[in-house]
Amino acid sequence: MPLRLAIGCSNYLYSEGLKKLLEDESHINIIGIFNGGSGSLPDLIEIEKHDPDVILADFNADFNILIGLPDDYFAGNRLKILLIGDRSLRFIVDRHLKGLISRGVVGILPQSADSDLLKRAIKAVSLGELWLDRTTMMKMLLSIRRQERYRGLAEREREIMSLICKGFRNKEISQKLNISEQTVKSHCNRIYKKVGVSDRLQLAVYANKIWPNNLKI
Repeated sequence: MPLRLAIGCSNYLYSEGLKKLLEDESHINIIGIFNGGSGSLPDLIEIEKHDPDVILADFNADFNILIGLPDDYFAGNRLKILLIGDRSLRFIVDRHLKGLISRGVVGILPQSADSDLLKRAIKAVSLGELWLDRTTMMKMLLSIRRQERYRGLAEREREIMSLICKGFRNKEISQKLNISEQTVKSHCNRIYKKVGVSDRLQLAVYANKIWPNNLKI
């Protein structure tokens, strides 16, 4: 049975071009082009009504609504989305990749992808595979490792890490937490070792990459 593919890009002409590239593929049934330009939830619901096996979209059409939707919307893994990368790909990978995958994104094509790579990616995700280029995958794995390191921190260490990222010095931290300055230094050394950094600046950069919008930790 042919794969049921829905196309939903922000530019309708772009969607038509993709349809033209794929319409001669006997194993792909393009069930429709859906305007993703308005960036609204009804667009996504309308696509789902047609029960596609894979949704082919670009970041502009679906990125913001995917991130903004509540977690319970994705219960049951209803979506299977293959995203076409653009210049915002680096930003997405650094900040939101893990969240997008939990929301149904099963593949991301780089900006340099050609029609052959597109067809291979569609086939792969339809078979249940995750389609990510090596650089993107390594960044995701690195992010997961960083999160694991954070979970290895004790509550007091996380508290001190937060204060360091806010610019407080050891003496100020000792006063705020009512502990000795030597104790603060000992905690700092353990934190550096656990997260794999060597100084306060590296620690702040590390924390900012993981929690860019919330350094309260």
